[in-house]
Amino acid sequence: MVKIFKTGYLPIELRRKKLKEIVKIGSKYKKEEAIELVYYLKCDGDIVSVSKRLAIEETTGKWIGEGRPTSLFKKCVADVEKIFIFDKGEGILFIRTPIINISFEKDPLYQILMLACGGPVLEFVYYSKIALIDINLPTKLLNKFKGPRFGIEGIRKITETHFPYPIIGTIIKPCAGLTEKEVAEKCYLAAKGGVKFIKDDEKMLSPYYCDEKRKIKLVSEALKRAYEETGNRCIYAPHLVERADKILDTAKRYIEFGASALMLNVVLGHNFEVLKILRESSEINVPLYAHSGGRSALSTGNRRIDDGVFVKLIRLCGGDFFQHGVFGVSDTHIASLDEQLLNHLIFIMREDLNTLKDTIPVAAGGLRIENLELNLEKHYDKKFGYDVALLAGSYLLNHPEGPYKGAKEFCEKIKHYINLNYLLNW
Repeated sequence: MVKIFKTGYLPIELRRKKLKEIVKIGSKYKKEEAIELVYYLKCDGDIVSVSKRLAIEETTGKWIGEGRPTSLFKKCVADVEKIFIFDKGEGILFIRTPIINISFEKDPLYQILMLACGGPVLEFVYYSKIALIDINLPTKLLNKFKGPRFGIEGIRKITETHFPYPIIGTIIKPCAGLTEKEVAEKCYLAAKGGVKFIKDDEKMLSPYYCDEKRKIKLVSEALKRAYEETGNRCIYAPHLVERADKILDTAKRYIEFGASALMLNVVLGHNFEVLKILRESSEINVPLYAHSGGRSALSTGNRRIDDGVFVKLIRLCGGDFFQHGVFGVSDTHIASLDEQLLNHLIFIMREDLNTLKDTIPVAAGGLRIENLELNLEKHYDKKFGYDVALLAGSYLLNHPEGPYKGAKEFCEKIKHYINLNYLLNW
């Protein structure tokens, strides 16, 4: 069976449908000369003709001017390499758009997005459904991205977490209505119980009753106290709340206050470019948690961008952590309902992309003792070990005997599982 992705992933529109035909058209561009854009498409007309029209209109449009098209114009027009047809007028098309249209003096991210989905490709009326499901870059462009600063090995080193153990953590709850002291106390108890990573909830927006400077300093002191008492090293990612043109300076201040990581929403709050700016700054040397809020609003529907594209861009731009979902949970986030998608996203966060480090998959949103073993099993990799950040928020902090007991129970359960399933057979 021909696989479109190494993982066997198919966009949800094509599930339960069989591949009927592969139409090999052949691009005039070599892989190193073009960006490969992969789309799902459904139309009423001939899919080959529609695909060719789409490729032209998404790059140059038709020739406007006197005489015949110039030789330069011809070198700039995208074309179709091949089409996987699943049904009449429905399939996956591979378009190559030449990198001659890109300015290598400018940052590539914006230009790539404009070529992939910034034009009318998601808006045309001559097809009924479309999804951008992948972007493949030539080495020349891939080298323009730094990727994550740390990866799982770096985070394990910072938190003193030995291979093959996962990064165990929590999310501050409730989402709002806590003072700086209350936040710090929860962090202290969770760290004392063994967690290695704590982040703000995305609804923690630095209101007057929870000043960001005081909160970060108190949490930093609390985690230091927990380390002195137990020897457990835990890092903290406060929510980076700021407008884009000030975010770099604010991030520097957060680190001065004692932040050992940073969290920001890169889908709807800010964007991938802001993440890239933070990653490329020599003064921001802490892990970056790329929050996923809002992604399902853009990745579902008849005209959408697949989650896999978001995850690939987040990794390219330097996200050390990204929340993809939780295996075995059907009552929380929509992405967690699709196990095939979760496996695909994990692969993207780890796949070999030149020298780029991996992004750590974050299992959060309904994580609890009952589904811990399943999520450990699903995230295991021979090279990376249990490469996952297991973040239990409400479940851990709302333990009947308090956050310390909740964290301790959670950590012991994970260590017991790994000791039985990995170390004994190592």
